[in-house]
Amino acid sequence: MRKLFVLAGMLIGMAGTMMAQDLDAKYATDLLPVGTKAPDLIDPLDSIHRIDDFHGRCVVLDFWATWCGDCRKDLPEMKKLYNQYDVQGVEFIGVSFDTDFAVLQDFMDKEQMRWRVISDLKKMKESKMGQDYHIQWIPTMYLLDTEGRVILATVEIEKLKAKLKELQRTKQLVAPELAGQDHLPQYPGGTTALLKKLATVTNYPFDAEHYGVEGCVTVSFFVEKDGTVSDVKAAKAEFTNHLSDKKFSKYSETDKHAIREKTEGLLKDEAVRVVKTLSGWEPAMRRGEQVRVKYTVPITFKLH
Repeated sequence: MRKLFVLAGMLIGMAGTMMAQDLDAKYATDLLPVGTKAPDLIDPLDSIHRIDDFHGRCVVLDFWATWCGDCRKDLPEMKKLYNQYDVQGVEFIGVSFDTDFAVLQDFMDKEQMRWRVISDLKKMKESKMGQDYHIQWIPTMYLLDTEGRVILATVEIEKLKAKLKELQRTKQLVAPELAGQDHLPQYPGGTTALLKKLATVTNYPFDAEHYGVEGCVTVSFFVEKDGTVSDVKAAKAEFTNHLSDKKFSKYSETDKHAIREKTEGLLKDEAVRVVKTLSGWEPAMRRGEQVRVKYTVPITFKLH
């Protein structure tokens, strides 16, 4: 039975891969080929956004619209990519095929889209930018290299994510002369010093330890331009507990639920307290200037 299950899993995985491959095979066949110099972009006032203005930085071009369901589905992942790579020097530009500016602006405000979005307020097949970039389907994403040439054209955000990761690993997100102008916040002494600090100042709440509650709290916060932290919150938490152990059998399920809620809250509070002690950061740099950036740190509570 195990062999049949594994085989079924392999077939499902292969089918999923084939479907993913078919998306580009079906919708990206006429996109600009790799190596093509990307055309300039034009907004409603005929203002030209020259690709050469971004020389030295990779550029993500995201062709989309507010009415596009697949675009909205990809938006959370695009936000993650922006948050990760904008402060590493990558330019993000959205090209919208909306025809109503008010609708577009309201959507961008609601979704807190912080990257540049332009539109000639024309339907996809009528848009000059759509025609220049051979757009037949949205979302469509292009990734341009530091010379403004196409290195990826796809309708699959996972391929964009993989390519950006590859360029990050090979240090090709920005040209060598721009290296160092953009970086994430850095804790004094680096990651090693940060982990040591966390281990030193984190206290295990007594009740959580007593009832065998452990896990990980991911804390989000902003590193300000002056290196201080603000808006510290427990963004995510995953816990396990030992309340099913025999020594806790005297407690009812109602009591156990109350204990879990109380002790998990204590761990979250402690994780937030710890992060508030992390002062003295070197702030993030964007285009050579200090910027306020959101950051996350996982705080692990493990019983020995």
